[in-house]
Amino acid sequence: MTANIGAVILAAGSGSRFVSSGGDGPKQLVSIDGLPMLQQAINLVDQLLPGKVYSLLGSDWQNIEKQLVGAEVIINPDWQRGLGNSIAYAVRHLAADQLAYDGLLIMLGDQPLLTSTALAEMLDLFDRDRVVCAVYDGHAGVPALFPRTFFADLMALDGDSGAKAMLQSLNDKVTVPMPEAAIDIDTIEDLESL
Repeated sequence: MTANIGAVILAAGSGSRFVSSGGDGPKQLVSIDGLPMLQQAINLVDQLLPGKVYSLLGSDWQNIEKQLVGAEVIINPDWQRGLGNSIAYAVRHLAADQLAYDGLLIMLGDQPLLTSTALAEMLDLFDRDRVVCAVYDGHAGVPALFPRTFFADLMALDGDSGAKAMLQSLNDKVTVPMPEAAIDIDTIEDLESL
């Protein structure tokens, strides 16, 4: 039986480093190859998990939401509390849903070089018991696919720490080499070097 997997693309932040470096915000809508960066992430995952893609927004959500298609939007009213809080909010929202996902793929909206090949490999390796995560720069990180047994741990996250510490502390996890995940857009210089 195929696992029922949903994907959450985290894009709730204000992109303050991007704006302070001279970027024109919101960062989520910055055009890369003619499409908003967040829309590219949605399109990428929607190929693999059609109808099961969620975009978690916070800062400037009214402006961002109307420019997106292909994802159900979740609004975190406490987005200022950081990445951990946003992950917890999204997982709480989806765990309460009747869809009963077996796993959630957690991604960031600002990793524009991710490929469907690498994400498909993660989905193929999912066994409903162990976390499947990307490895880049010598560390485990997101994208990461968490089985249902980890949802309570994800819902306990808060503040600015995301799931990275949790991923790095796990001994029994499945890893997928994903050097392209090391590229994220935090500043205008990051965008220009892309």
